[in-house]
Amino acid sequence: MKDAVPIRQIQADMRKILQPVSRRLARAGLTPAKALDLMLGVPLTVLEDLYALATRDPAARSSAVYAYESYLSFRALVAHRVAHELHRLGAATLDRQGVGHGLATAARCIAEAAKVETGVEIHPAAVIGSRMVIDHGYGTVIGEQVRIGADCYLLQNVVLGARAIRSTPDHWTGRRHPHIGNRVEIAGNVAVFGPVTIGDDCRIEAGARIAEDVPAGSRIRVVSIVQVTTRRTGVQPKSDVGAHDTGHVMLGANGDTPGHAV
Repeated sequence: MKDAVPIRQIQADMRKILQPVSRRLARAGLTPAKALDLMLGVPLTVLEDLYALATRDPAARSSAVYAYESYLSFRALVAHRVAHELHRLGAATLDRQGVGHGLATAARCIAEAAKVETGVEIHPAAVIGSRMVIDHGYGTVIGEQVRIGADCYLLQNVVLGARAIRSTPDHWTGRRHPHIGNRVEIAGNVAVFGPVTIGDDCRIEAGARIAEDVPAGSRIRVVSIVQVTTRRTGVQPKSDVGAHDTGHVMLGANGDTPGHAV
């Protein structure tokens, strides 16, 4: 690593993140400065995230300063570290009238502002392990009950969400979101749905859709897909399209059999 970001810079940026919710913090009996005092471990965690990004992403040029000052995906992670601590503090003070609700609301406001700024949506309750990398990140959504282990790497448009919409309170019990192990790499345009568990050291390649548990050490890749095109009146099938009674099925890469997905 050829440069470094001082802790005081991270603390100053955390203060900026807290400033827009200062009134909500005040109603919970906190100032931004006091809230920072309760987040002593966050700057070091942010530094670990930063050095992981600068080391693992070739485009970061092995420069922590470059990544810190220019990567919006990293800003989303910094905002989450702050929002998560507020959410955790709120959950720990639910016995005090209004305090827990106020801190949880402040945490959600921080998360929503980060979503607008960065295109990355992370629920404040989601637990993300150390040395996390979110690269590109735009369109990535991480749900409330998600648990992510250490040393993971996510690209853009990754959805860690629920399998179905639960529309009434009696449906809200139980786990809805995935748990991700340590050292998992998830490529772009991947969706993991429901209360599944992805084991340690898995690699999920672009375009995969997962709704069941994945054993540790697995690699998931989409080999090919079946694409169906319905017939349009007056349009003749192209030579590389096989005609079927219900429409047209695009042939696989070799032009002889329909593709399949795994």
